[in-house]
Amino acid sequence: MTEITKIHGGTLEFSEPRHQYFWNDSKVANTVSAICGEGYPLAFSLPSAWAAKVIREDLIAAFKQHNNALNFADAKAAEAWARDLCKAHIRARDNAAEAGTAIHDFIERHAQGLEPDLPADEPARRSAAALRDWFAHNVEMPLSMERLVYHPEHAYAGKLDMLARLRGGGDYVLDWKGVTSLKYPPKPGHVGQGAAYCAALAAEGIEVAGFVLVEIERDSGVLRATKYTDMETEFEMFLAALRLVRHTPCGVAI
Repeated sequence: MTEITKIHGGTLEFSEPRHQYFWNDSKVANTVSAICGEGYPLAFSLPSAWAAKVIREDLIAAFKQHNNALNFADAKAAEAWARDLCKAHIRARDNAAEAGTAIHDFIERHAQGLEPDLPADEPARRSAAALRDWFAHNVEMPLSMERLVYHPEHAYAGKLDMLARLRGGGDYVLDWKGVTSLKYPPKPGHVGQGAAYCAALAAEGIEVAGFVLVEIERDSGVLRATKYTDMETEFEMFLAALRLVRHTPCGVAI
């Protein structure tokens, strides 16, 4: 699927499934999500610790399923089983992405007044219900959904989840995030995404009051919403991340 929008006197194109953006037929090198994923600090141990946890849980489940005794026909069969086990975190990641897509689709159609059914499977069903209830209490009117944006000065592109008018007043960029646990504070990179979208809208002449990050704990469906209004500071941090992503150290062999 390809989406096209006309802004800044040019053409912005978004192409699925490779998640690529093109500005006037030239590929956009840096997307908002990539900049925030690569340019913001993240403890090196976190991704590996999560992967180890998921694999460990699958290993324990396998032992329980086979009464604490795993038997294999030969060494190749054991190796094949081990290789598959070590992909547990990849399966978990893909399942989370699938659930996230279902939740995004649900809230988009709900905002359009289409009264969609909740996703059939848990935990997506639980998360979608929590997001629906938050939306009813906080959003006065959606203004734009799944909107393509481009910043002509800084040459980045992205797609925001929603621009909406809140019941308390003001137009805000909203972004939905599924998270493993709410015991940690919001990721700076997630806030950076909101700042990048707000700045791109401002470049179009659309002023917003700020950004609301809506996080949903995947297993429990518990929701946390955080409002950010100092977009100038957050955008400065985003630009710093962008410079890091674009920076290539220059050295010479000695």
